[in-house]
Amino acid sequence: MEAQSENRAVTRARGRVRKQSEKKKPHPKRPYLGREKKLEVQPIAPSKNGELTIGDIARARGREVFPLHFFVECATGYALFLARGINDIDMNKYQPAEEYINRSDTPFELKAYLPFSSLGEALLQMNAISNSSVTEMLIKFIQKNFEPPFHRHVLTTADPVLGEKIVNNVRLSDHSSLLTLSVMRGLREKIDKLIGLQPGELDKAQRQLAHLYKDQKRTILDTKSPVPVSSSSFLQEQVMVVPHRFEGFFNAKGKKNILCTRNLVPGEALYGEKLIHVQNEDGTEVEYRVCDPRRSKLGAAILGGVTNIWIKPGSRVMYVGKVCGVTVSDLSDIVGLDGLVYVVGNSDDVTHVEGKRPNVVTIIENDCYYCHYRMVLGMVDAVFGEIDHPLGEIYRLPTKVYRDGRFIVNNVHFYLKTGGHYMICTKADNMNSKGHIIFSSGDINREFKLLQTVPLDLVEGAYFIDIGGYRMQPE
Repeated sequence: MEAQSENRAVTRARGRVRKQSEKKKPHPKRPYLGREKKLEVQPIAPSKNGELTIGDIARARGREVFPLHFFVECATGYALFLARGINDIDMNKYQPAEEYINRSDTPFELKAYLPFSSLGEALLQMNAISNSSVTEMLIKFIQKNFEPPFHRHVLTTADPVLGEKIVNNVRLSDHSSLLTLSVMRGLREKIDKLIGLQPGELDKAQRQLAHLYKDQKRTILDTKSPVPVSSSSFLQEQVMVVPHRFEGFFNAKGKKNILCTRNLVPGEALYGEKLIHVQNEDGTEVEYRVCDPRRSKLGAAILGGVTNIWIKPGSRVMYVGKVCGVTVSDLSDIVGLDGLVYVVGNSDDVTHVEGKRPNVVTIIENDCYYCHYRMVLGMVDAVFGEIDHPLGEIYRLPTKVYRDGRFIVNNVHFYLKTGGHYMICTKADNMNSKGHIIFSSGDINREFKLLQTVPLDLVEGAYFIDIGGYRMQPE
């Protein structure tokens, strides 16, 4: 025992000696070279009224203010615009951009327009655009319409990734901000007039290109055959059909009041809904489709007390998110042949509905890549979106649920006209939840105005719908 204690004591003593020998020697003192100056970056301060312009930033950095050009793609060709006076517009708010777009003296100067020679060439260019890729045709168009040195010209595009590739190829300068994105919206809304197209010419080209692009996508995806139409039956009782207070809807008055729409495809029903035949005084027959509120979210919203749906005959509507054939058929009936329904997404029942209805254009794309289908989708009057997640899951699956909501918001930003309206349907496990939580506080305060939240009590699954306006004029 004494020997073991002595050995442990020796081991501890050796350890102390080793630790002392391993101590690092202090570094020699640095010679005093005088006080070092810190590099100070001066912030770019806005003007007294809080405005900050592109010109302010350039001058604060000691740079020359160069002219700003917009590159716009559409179904008929490529266009390049010079935006006069844009360098002096406030960048911090969207209102100055709206005023700039709607000036009586048009601030846009068309520098060049290159029409596509054929529908096949348009498809080739769209395939590149949808992948944020540059083609030889695009690069030659840019190079031809800018004089060297190229760095003295600033270019902005709808797709920042594509813009970066153009800049790297041609050595232009680039710029992107809330201001340029807002101005790009205005350009896209007026593009047909600015490049001198005849009324309806751009719409026709967009439809043709969209159908070609859709067929190409379906061939690649090898989608299933369309779902057959459900059998339908006619309502036997005598009813009188009168217009509803919402244009595009009707009330069939009999033993009960029945909500219905005028069937754009007579004789066909999607999910076995009742059909109503009415003979007019002039002998013509009109067929109506009963709007079942257990399946139709629009029908459930109307019966649930919504004050306005903001969709009517002649409207252009974008439908995004978890798309389904029931909503597509309802929207198609409401807007009629004078309107258009753009469906971003794909499902078997949507495939069949789109094939039967001439006012439905299906774009088989992921709605997260919202700028990839800009060549075939113009500005719309309303956006209808669906998120098929319980809203309570936003706390358990925040990335998935919030992401889906942001995709819809991004599409609203890019495609909804100023003063347009959105309707977003969300599956909720708490009917007192507020659907606007999918928006950021900045969106709510700045551009989105929530008008009404309506529970869809009649739809199975506890849904509710948000109705709001985008960039509304102050009251």
